[in-house]
Amino acid sequence: MNKILLTSAAAMALSAGAHAVNLNIQSMQPGLYQTVTINFNGNNQTVYAGAQKVSIDGGPGTSLYCVDLGHANHFGDSYNANVQGLNTLSNGNLVGNLMTNFWSTLDTSTEAAAFQLALWDAVVDGGDGLNAGNFKGVNVSAALSNQFSIYKAAMNNAGPENLMISVYNAVDHGPYNKDHQNLIGAESVPEPATMAVLGVAAAFAARRRKR
Repeated sequence: MNKILLTSAAAMALSAGAHAVNLNIQSMQPGLYQTVTINFNGNNQTVYAGAQKVSIDGGPGTSLYCVDLGHANHFGDSYNANVQGLNTLSNGNLVGNLMTNFWSTLDTSTEAAAFQLALWDAVVDGGDGLNAGNFKGVNVSAALSNQFSIYKAAMNNAGPENLMISVYNAVDHGPYNKDHQNLIGAESVPEPATMAVLGVAAAFAARRRKR
């Protein structure tokens, strides 16, 4: 419980100081996505599910995931987004639980694709599974379905990871309101003990410089 409270507090603080960044959609992250068919609001769509490789303000490509099935991204897209917190998402508590349980473990295409499906399921339907609601999986492979089930089972409980979670909400969605997805990512936050050690090391280094 403490982990998600820490995460939520951090997200709220981040939201209070929201700022805009530029996102450049470079590609999907190699080895961290699959092509899947989903049904959203009654329409079948074949999409990439997994980590997008995104440059933030011109920096190196980092992994972000989609939390917005209502809009599309295209490789080469560049758009501005407000960096905000989980409180800006539908069912943000479920999304936070998924992040704190699994963010650092997403190492394979199956894990990344299943995690993306779980995020969509959480945001759209509150985590009712791949066979019900406004978001469904269509002919999902057994491996992907099994991995999704692991994520769904943990959706209601906070995980062990301390994270600073950032939701990148697009400033606009293009001239026809169809583009520029809202995305999510996270960075690990050091444990208090680790931060204390780092602080002592920094103080020691400063003293040595003064000598």
